[in-house]
Amino acid sequence: MTHNLWQYRIAGAASGLMLAAGNFFGPLCVLQLAAFAPVMILYARDRKIGEAALAGLYMGLAFTLPQMIYLRMPVPVTTALLVEFTLILIMLCVAACLCTQKRTILGCLAFGAVWFLLDWLNYTAVPIWGMAQTFARGWTSYPLVIGFISITGISGVLFFIGIIQAFAVQAIVDKDFRDVYIGMILAIIMLIGIADILPLQEKPTGSIRVAAAGWIFDDRKKTDDPHSEKGFQKLFASPAQKAAENGAVIFTTGEMGFYIADHDRTEWMSRFAEVAQRNNLFLIIGYFNITADENRVFFMNSQGNIEAEYTKTHLTPYEPGKKGNGNLQTIDVDNVKVGAMICQDDNFSPLTRYYGRTKTPLIVCPTADWQTIKEAHLQAVRARAIECRYGIARGAANGISAIISPNGQVLAQWDHYAKGPGWVIADVPLYQDIACFARLGYAPTAFIAAGVIVVFFLRCRPFTYRSRRAAF
Repeated sequence: MTHNLWQYRIAGAASGLMLAAGNFFGPLCVLQLAAFAPVMILYARDRKIGEAALAGLYMGLAFTLPQMIYLRMPVPVTTALLVEFTLILIMLCVAACLCTQKRTILGCLAFGAVWFLLDWLNYTAVPIWGMAQTFARGWTSYPLVIGFISITGISGVLFFIGIIQAFAVQAIVDKDFRDVYIGMILAIIMLIGIADILPLQEKPTGSIRVAAAGWIFDDRKKTDDPHSEKGFQKLFASPAQKAAENGAVIFTTGEMGFYIADHDRTEWMSRFAEVAQRNNLFLIIGYFNITADENRVFFMNSQGNIEAEYTKTHLTPYEPGKKGNGNLQTIDVDNVKVGAMICQDDNFSPLTRYYGRTKTPLIVCPTADWQTIKEAHLQAVRARAIECRYGIARGAANGISAIISPNGQVLAQWDHYAKGPGWVIADVPLYQDIACFARLGYAPTAFIAAGVIVVFFLRCRPFTYRSRRAAF
């Protein structure tokens, strides 16, 4: 008995590490394709649900603790995420075993459905970091493989890999119907391929050249201060000029790159206007309004006039300032509609989908990260581009400035921790279609997932069919 328990503990810990690997190094997300297999195979041998739940406990700890140690989040946030993910993985382990013990095709579909719904609940019910909490975040390393999330949203990745994994395990434990399960895996892969190709059939209507700059704020080191005359020239004015000389029509910077109070606002806006006019640039600049206590971004046209401002809606835990009301803004730049969000906003679908529904082909997203979170946030934001089919330009304070295509590919990036202050520039393709996810959100996939689960529990029968034809 003790030996059996240790098998489940080891299987659970190994599975948790496989689930987490892609969050540390994106391409390792492929390990998720086998993450639940050890537990499901053990359960197929002895059918003890308590041991499966124990494996889920160890899976949750192995998944969460290394990430929390690395990310160094505040203790309350760490504790909340540790409890949440551990409970989810216990439920997933139990579901994986219950759904596959009957050895039915419907059961395999049900496991993928459960994983999809639990992942969706994960960042909907306790949205500390919003959609960045998804188990599927690392899959943005393969943007062309997950093009179908423009239909399903990022959690759709888990729907499919859960199904594939369940079929693979069944093929291992049920030799009589192995070729049936392999056939189903091939069918799912073919369906994914078709869904990936569909968004690529539309041709871009044009492109726009955009540039993004960023730098590091670090009180422990001597860094240039953008508020000083020298720092403003080096970090902002000079990169803006070089970007314009290289054909950029939009220039953006990081979140809270400048701190401006009402008493010196006129002076600051005059400095920005001079840069905009001299270089014929539209400026979309993140700053903190000290007087209003708000994290904002302003849109300035090439004549130096402010066209709109937006206040950050979703604040991160312990972030100072007042939150905005979600009133997103757009401006017209050379007949291209351009919108903006700020940092954490890009993890919440009501905001991200708005721009997709309104056919806004370019989003500017000033961002402020820290060293251990910079890669995770870049992973997350790439999914937003694919889901809603727009380009994203993000200047970063304390992070990675990047320009991302509507297909999720990183066109240019600059890690400010590794390289210091810098800027990036790229041509962003423009699309005018409305992606299914932007239009309908998670509702269609959630409806299908819930339907599969209900039908499974109402109509599931042991896999004792006498013909493979009946298995379908």
